[in-house]
Parts: sequence; structure tokens; C-alpha cells
Amino acid sequence: MVWYDRKYADTALRLGGLALLCGAALIARHLFAAADPQARARASAYFFALIGMIGASAGAAMAALGRHLFDKVELSARWAIHVPRRDDR
Repeated sequence: MVWYDRKYADTALRLGGLALLCGAALIARHLFAAADPQARARASAYFFALIGMIGASAGAAMAALGRHLFDKVELSARWAIHVPRRDDR
């Protein structure tokens, strides 16, 4: 049994996703409040924007899907990897 099949994993993943979304919202609020059109852009602002975007993306996926985030998906034959066969000699 993998960890995401346990009883409370779905709830934990969804709550973790909401926590990531809240953290991303706080980062966005800080970046909008600190905006100064006359100042030069600093690397820290870009770093915080990157962290906020990653947190918002992962948080939205975790909050929406929960444990179904790890479900296996069947690929069509078009996207499957085809390994050429070797003739046994």
C-alpha cells in the first residue's frame, strides 16, 4: 500500500493544497504591496514570484484532485514509446 492510498491521505493532500494556495496568495499580496514603478526590479522579487507561481500551481492541483493526482492514465498508441525489437540470433 502506497502512502496516498491511506485513509486520510486525500484530506491531507487537499489541505496541503489549500495551504500552498494561501502561501501563494500571501506572496502575491506582498509583491503587489511592494511594487514601486520607479524602482529597479530585484532578483528577490523574481524569486518570490517564481515560488508563488509554483506554490499556486501545485496547490491548485492538490486541492482539486487530492489522491486522484496519482491515478494512472492510459496513453494512446500515438504517444506510447515504441521500442524496436531485436532479432535473437
